[in-house]
Amino acid sequence: MHLFVIHTFPDLDTLAPIIYKLDSKAKGMIKILSVYPVQDFKKYELTKFLLKRKIKYYSLSSINLKNFFLILFLKVLFFLPKFILVKLNILWHHLYHYADLFTSSNICKFIEKEKIKSITIDDAIPVRFQKIFHDSCIRMDIKIVKIKVGVDLRKNVKFGKSDFEYCNKFVVSENLIPDPEDINFKKKIVRIHSARFSVEWIELLEEINRLKLVNYKRYSPDKDKLKIVIFSRPYIILEEWKKIQEKINSLSNVEVKLKIKPRGDLSPLSASQYFTVHHTSSELINWADLIVSHISSILIEAFIKKKKFFFLDYITKDKYKTAAWHYYKMESKKYTFCLEDYSFFVKINSLDHLIREIESYSKNFQELSENELKNQENFLKKVMGNQYNKKGQLEKYVNFYMDLLKKNTN
Repeated sequence: MHLFVIHTFPDLDTLAPIIYKLDSKAKGMIKILSVYPVQDFKKYELTKFLLKRKIKYYSLSSINLKNFFLILFLKVLFFLPKFILVKLNILWHHLYHYADLFTSSNICKFIEKEKIKSITIDDAIPVRFQKIFHDSCIRMDIKIVKIKVGVDLRKNVKFGKSDFEYCNKFVVSENLIPDPEDINFKKKIVRIHSARFSVEWIELLEEINRLKLVNYKRYSPDKDKLKIVIFSRPYIILEEWKKIQEKINSLSNVEVKLKIKPRGDLSPLSASQYFTVHHTSSELINWADLIVSHISSILIEAFIKKKKFFFLDYITKDKYKTAAWHYYKMESKKYTFCLEDYSFFVKINSLDHLIREIESYSKNFQELSENELKNQENFLKKVMGNQYNKKGQLEKYVNFYMDLLKKNTN
């Protein structure tokens, strides 16, 4: 049995294709454990898709009695009006970052009861959870796998020591991050192409999506409204994204949707700014004529689907950052982005510049030229590897986990 641990939507989004593929090859061998009781992941269409396959899903009430009563209390609390739930951010923050929800002994009992042979976590799960799961795996003599969420599009990024703590193997999909010099760290790295952005999974998402790429209607100037999706970025002041949305909405011939990224949103789904948008990022990419954002992993899917992109270069200036920006580790290091080595997008220098470019694009709409498409493909190969558009990438995850089981039994 392979146990996959989820705590926020980004890790669910990352792990779902691996869970699906493993379940397809080894029915009944996969289990999911949600360790953040504030958010009910069963409400996501992605989770519903997995549960229809009869994959076992557990909440923390399966771990200990304390969490049974906590979840019961939270269900009652969630009946409060949304404006009150939004003001309880201190409570959600405490439950996610500090609350003593379970112990290693609790996890060991769960491992034994459910006959777990490996545990998979993501690299963004709180460190205290990483430590508990790692200690539990050592005690029960099973392997723990850590998977890197998203695709890092920054230049000159290196692995940190913390990446290799609390795991036996660290799975990464980036080509851009070089191997560490430490041989012990290097032995932990497993490089497999991104499951989330694999051809097989993107095609499968089309079955789940309500807004499908096949139904995309090409924009026609003077007849249609230009459809624009804005993807926000964590640690940029939310009001700035709303200001961008309002400014674009002031144009007469556009329809714009702002998608708040889920990272950092710890509130109940009924009060979440992310969940209240009725369509997923994948669906909005299918719908849109134009993508407006800064750097984000979701752009990989937009580029695979050959969408036009306006890059908000100006948005990372100090006046747009939240107080939490230092957690993003960019202020002091001044990273640049590999995207900037290519020319298939429009680089935006200010909000006024953005509006001018949208007005121009709406009047002189053109799909990406042959040269831009080639440039876009070269970028994807640089970031994802030359095989990014080949089928069979998910099979590599199956091979990895099957090999992991063999090593456990030796």
